[in-house]
Amino acid sequence: MERIQEKHYKIANGEVQLAVSEAGQGQTLLFFNGGGATQVSWKRIIRELSGQYRIVTFDFRSHGKTTRSPDVSFESFLGDAEVIMDKVAGPRPLVIGWSLGADLAVWYAARHPGRVAGLFLIDGAVPVNLVIDPEDTRRRLNTPAVKFGPLLLYLVGMGYRLTPDEYATLTIELNRRREQLLSAYEQLDCPVELVLATKSAGEKGERAERNNALWRSGGEQLGRLYPEFSLQWLDGSHQLPFKEPVSLACSLDTFVQHIQAGSSIPTGDERPSPTDLALETPQKDGK
Repeated sequence: MERIQEKHYKIANGEVQLAVSEAGQGQTLLFFNGGGATQVSWKRIIRELSGQYRIVTFDFRSHGKTTRSPDVSFESFLGDAEVIMDKVAGPRPLVIGWSLGADLAVWYAARHPGRVAGLFLIDGAVPVNLVIDPEDTRRRLNTPAVKFGPLLLYLVGMGYRLTPDEYATLTIELNRRREQLLSAYEQLDCPVELVLATKSAGEKGERAERNNALWRSGGEQLGRLYPEFSLQWLDGSHQLPFKEPVSLACSLDTFVQHIQAGSSIPTGDERPSPTDLALETPQKDGK
């Protein structure tokens, strides 16, 4: 996607000031970040997009350039999303969500029929609870890396201001909400594409092996229950926006094209590769 001038501003959700960035014209693509991530997460994907879009990114509460809030419940994050949808998104945006952001996108669309043109979900919103022992989760997240890591991340625009206990509470709540996700999927009235990682929980240890198997099973369950959804697996970790930006951008461009054309979303071998899409897309001068 061509470099275009960005606008940066704040939108209020009560006492929280949400940091927003937008650029371009055309179909609105609205990006919902994952927990512990910021707008910076999307830069590589956005750079690889070939279509003409209005791009909107923002930081949830206690993340990035948005102000901190003592309320970091799932519903409070959903409230941030609703404010952005009401005040920034415009009519029928296509929502792209990663991790926590994917779950928020599904719950938002379920509560607001007709409001969203489509959902492009990256390694999230799978109906499976991966937290078996909440107290163990709290112990594992109460480490110096979790305490001080966000301070270092601020140097590259990726900082967040959740304490280890707040991060653990959000993680536990998110996973509990995933036990009810199928009820949200039942209410959707828009096209959906899911791109899931085969090694979402990592590659080492029994916990990773178990969680990856549960993740796979949950994703395949969605595919069986909703054959109209497009579901693809990428061989990689949870960090897909950083590791697979070209593949994700290609899939997203194709997803938008099919929605705009009113045609079905391709699955499996029907989906073009990044090379195919590049051959079909006229090259801009100087590219």
